[in-house]
Amino acid sequence: MPKEIIYDAEAREKFMRGINRVANSVRPTYGSAGPAVMIQHVADGLPPVFTRDGVTVARSISCDDRVEDLGARMLRDVAGAVSRQAGDGTTTAIVLAQAIAQESMIRVAAGYHPLQLKQGMDITLAVVEKHLQDNALTDVSSAWVEKIVAIATKDEPGVGALLAEALAKLGVQGQLTFQLGNARQDVMEIVDGIQYDQGYISPYFITDKNRSEAVLENPYILMYDREIDDLMDLVPILEEVSAEGRSLLIIAEDVVDKALTGLLLNNVRGIFKVAAVKPPGFGDKRAARFKDLALMTGGAAILDDIMSTKLEHVSLEQLGQAQRVVITEESVTIIGSKGDQIAIDKKIKQLQAEAEIVLQRKPGDGSPSGNKSDFEELQERLAILAGKTGVFEVGGTTDVEIKERMVRIENAYMSAKASLEEGVLPGGGVGLFNIMATLDELIVPHPEQQQGVEIVKQALLRPLQILTANVGLNSEEVIARINAAESKHFAVNTQTKQYGDFLEIGVIDAVKIVRLALRNAVSVVGTLITTEVVVMHVPDLSIMAGYSPEWAAATREDPRAP
Repeated sequence: MPKEIIYDAEAREKFMRGINRVANSVRPTYGSAGPAVMIQHVADGLPPVFTRDGVTVARSISCDDRVEDLGARMLRDVAGAVSRQAGDGTTTAIVLAQAIAQESMIRVAAGYHPLQLKQGMDITLAVVEKHLQDNALTDVSSAWVEKIVAIATKDEPGVGALLAEALAKLGVQGQLTFQLGNARQDVMEIVDGIQYDQGYISPYFITDKNRSEAVLENPYILMYDREIDDLMDLVPILEEVSAEGRSLLIIAEDVVDKALTGLLLNNVRGIFKVAAVKPPGFGDKRAARFKDLALMTGGAAILDDIMSTKLEHVSLEQLGQAQRVVITEESVTIIGSKGDQIAIDKKIKQLQAEAEIVLQRKPGDGSPSGNKSDFEELQERLAILAGKTGVFEVGGTTDVEIKERMVRIENAYMSAKASLEEGVLPGGGVGLFNIMATLDELIVPHPEQQQGVEIVKQALLRPLQILTANVGLNSEEVIARINAAESKHFAVNTQTKQYGDFLEIGVIDAVKIVRLALRNAVSVVGTLITTEVVVMHVPDLSIMAGYSPEWAAATREDPRAP
């Protein structure tokens, strides 16, 4: 296949055009008072997507020029990375990345060496991250949580109290799942649940493409500690589950070959709803985890031994049950499991006693690393058995409104969790702006690396400038008032135009989110400026000659066929 080669300045110029296209589309959504963006649905006839979420806007944008689209994709990847790591802060990451990229391109064009600039930016990033963590306010109260949520949700009434309650009951490690509600009001419920780190075996099990989730309502649960490679072994139990009008979750060592193909085809065609995942735990500890799952869900674990039931002879009585299962690429959440609570409590007491025995072992009673591993395994099993999860049903008047609110509320919850993990700092871009004075004193050994310091320093000002511009405030006037204040806690609420202590006026950012946004922005721009050559495949368009998508769709025929 022929190749197209684009060199240095031309490549970077096209990268920058793609970055600006994405960033300029996302910037209006920045801040609690930011407006929304409407995106045409990919399928004709369906209502448009109405969103204030930066990563949703970024993912919807692509460029005709393939090199420009690489730049746009780098920015989409920044937003996606921050979303995966922290759940919020995607627009902040995009704003910072654009600012760093613009400043970097100016200096590269002026003759500064890209590698030296990158090293200077990396040094500055380490200083900024340490400053953020050292100056964070910890011991976050429920009142702070409500204010953080208010900012992230564009001041949605009542949401802050519900999410603060969820964090109080579930803790930072707890799992809160979000779903479309059936009423105008938001409803939150804490239920028994199980959550562990294993995703779906195939993405074709996904039922919600926007959220990349496979969701099963009122499922039966098959727990089988072996590989499944023949669909015929599953047919008897699939017929029984289908006759009940319910879905099936398969937790197995693996599902491969004809079994996986058959499940996917039937699932896609709507013959029955099914999803397959791997079990928690590894090695010889997996059998115990299987038994825990069986206990929690009220089913039986079919283990790899001669006494176990063969797969084709499994009955409904051996299957577990739950209210709902939510599967992502990285986790499985089983909500409302139907196990016997008395038996579960008994098992919890047994494992607690075993953990106490491990802790009381004297030196020489087993290896220290082995004792630690045994204790951690028991703690993880206890967390699953005693686990609870929350279900937040997002209310609204129309589907468009509910879907838009659900994204904002989920981001708000992740912001609140992040604030509990690493603390908070003044929001509205002020926290980053305050660090600029610290960077005035940062001296690096190489003069070109010093330019990398200046690049990051200037980028730290950009969030404050855009947030104030989005609400019609004069950024220079705002900066002057912040500089005149003696307190580093002085900030501005861009929604109410109120100045004061950031805790009192409710302008709070989570340190973790700001830190990760800056880290990912510096990382992707460092990769971009050190790229000198882009090699692209030249597609062969002759194979599409004579093909009209509209004509083919209307006739269900391909005019190229003989």
